Amino acid sequence: MLNSINIDPVAFTIPIGGGFPIYWYGIIVTFGIAVGAFWAGREIQRRGYSVDELYNALIVVIVSGYFFARLTYVLLDVIGGGGDRYTSFVDVINVRQGGVNILGGFVGAAFFGWLYVRWRRLPFWDYADVAGPGLLIAQAIGRWGNFINQELYGPPTDLPWGITIDPISRLPQYSDLTVYPPETTFHPTFLYESIWLFAGFLVLVYLNNKYRAIWRSGALFGLFLIWWGMGRTVIEFFRPDQVTIGNTPITYSMVIAFLLAVVGLYIFLLRTGRYSMGGDSRRRKRRVYKPKPRRDS
Repeated sequence: MLNSINIDPVAFTIPIGGGFPIYWYGIIVTFGIAVGAFWAGREIQRRGYSVDELYNALIVVIVSGYFFARLTYVLLDVIGGGGDRYTSFVDVINVRQGGVNILGGFVGAAFFGWLYVRWRRLPFWDYADVAGPGLLIAQAIGRWGNFINQELYGPPTDLPWGITIDPISRLPQYSDLTVYPPETTFHPTFLYESIWLFAGFLVLVYLNNKYRAIWRSGALFGLFLIWWGMGRTVIEFFRPDQVTIGNTPITYSMVIAFLLAVVGLYIFLLRTGRYSMGGDSRRRKRRVYKPKPRRDS
């Protein structure tokens, strides 16, 4: 059994204004992003492209991703009846005072990332290939921030790896201590997802190293979407905090995740030549990115 931990979610406070708290969740997520970016940077260099362009794109992707992740969370919360929590635009965009939905964030980040690489005339599929595994390892690490916050847990369970949750951190449906006493254990959903994501990172890294010179760029990104989407589809059954469609057990996030997996399958088949849209499905030569010469001003 995993016992709940009593770590203060606030790591430290910056003494400015009335005090600006820095949360462990943010520190862990930032560390995860750094690890993912480090791997992606090394891999993009192996492919002969610019790591500087990757890091520039990363800034665009992170900012747009968190913005859309917050908007998606708020939209689903409003659908679920929590609209009274948002009385101003600041309440809507304030990620420090509520949750985010990474699936919606990914869709927004992918769109703005696509715009960026088109603007810079970069090879989209190569940059997408390195972004996929980078996201998996970043999220696998970031999920442990949910452990500290005592969130992202599932329904009660008698399994030996169940986790206890402090009454103050419980979802409303599990707040009745006469029905769910303090020793009640719950599915550690954050752990399930973290393990799945970490395993996916290892699998994709192995396949990337083995087939980098064989697969067309984009195939790895397709596999990433399949792994991530199907895993999240199953994980949603252990997310009682998610908004469901009507009275069904199907959540909106489950639908998004499943659609991402379907898109991933299509991309993988297309980029490996197993499906053709009528054009030449043979592997094309990878265009080597050559940065423009700098001019000192």
